[in-house]
Amino acid sequence: MSVVLSVFAVAQLAAALSASGPPARHVVRATAPSARVTVDSARSVVVVSVGPVTIPASVPYDQHVGPAPIDIEWPVSGWIRGFRIDVVDSSGRVLPRELLHHAGIVNADRRQLVSPAAERLIAAGRETDAVLLPKSMGVPLNRGSRLLVYFALVNPTYAEIAGAMLRIEVAWMPEGAAGPRDVLPFALDAYPVLGAASTFDAPPGRSEQRREFTLPVGGHLRALGGHLHDYGVELRLEDVASGAVLARIAATRTADGRVTEMSRTRFLLKRRGLRLDADRLYRIVGVYDNPTGSTIHGAMAGLVGVFTPDDVRRWPALDRSDPEYRADHAWLLNQESTHGSHDHM
Repeated sequence: MSVVLSVFAVAQLAAALSASGPPARHVVRATAPSARVTVDSARSVVVVSVGPVTIPASVPYDQHVGPAPIDIEWPVSGWIRGFRIDVVDSSGRVLPRELLHHAGIVNADRRQLVSPAAERLIAAGRETDAVLLPKSMGVPLNRGSRLLVYFALVNPTYAEIAGAMLRIEVAWMPEGAAGPRDVLPFALDAYPVLGAASTFDAPPGRSEQRREFTLPVGGHLRALGGHLHDYGVELRLEDVASGAVLARIAATRTADGRVTEMSRTRFLLKRRGLRLDADRLYRIVGVYDNPTGSTIHGAMAGLVGVFTPDDVRRWPALDRSDPEYRADHAWLLNQESTHGSHDHM
């Protein structure tokens, strides 16, 4: 795994539907895809394998396919330090990256910082590199934690692909006396919708989607990335009172507006990262530039990163009776293979 602090949250990365297109009509053919979780203590890696699935021929990016989320139980206590997500064949050979639309893991036993929804622990799209945190930082996770694995695939070829598997390799540090500093995923949508996909319309021309928020506990952002769909330009994190731009995540685009990569920052000029205060008003801004002349449906704009709270004990407690948590959890469980979008990648 390369030392890249990109999208370390299941969330949000960032990996979702493309900027436009009709609902998917394809169905993944699989005989009860199952999840297998193994612990490789020699490499300090937990491997989660899900499948097999058969990807029909000619499945475009805006009509991705995948099974409903699958429950797994986390096998070890300690800290997650990174991950790598691949699509592989029946022999374990890595298949082309273009087959992956999005994939991730939701931690149903912990909530997000800003939202009462379940924590998006790991997430990746086709643009996401492997992620590895420094040894001084880790995301705490206990043995027995209940997790949901989700993914969707595409197939730009004219040939059916049989026996495909999703493989997630998670780097971890076992529980011990001298553990790393606790960091937690930071996920934030410019247009949050719980119980449905967090998508919005992008009108013709340049437009902005904005959302203001506060944090229940202060701390430092150690790394930040983001997710935009095609025709996305940039994401900004702003201080509302001063108007200052605290971070800017830019999209790398092709000449026709297709997003191929998102920049990321590790705040190298700030010793502990970017300081965010509790109860101070901040703003996320997602910028699109739509040249098509028609409104694009299904746009997304999300920031994702690694957050070190001042006091992890002040992290909001999970409330399974919260209507927003229940709506989000029910929506996650009902994601079927023919769904045309997926939130929080």
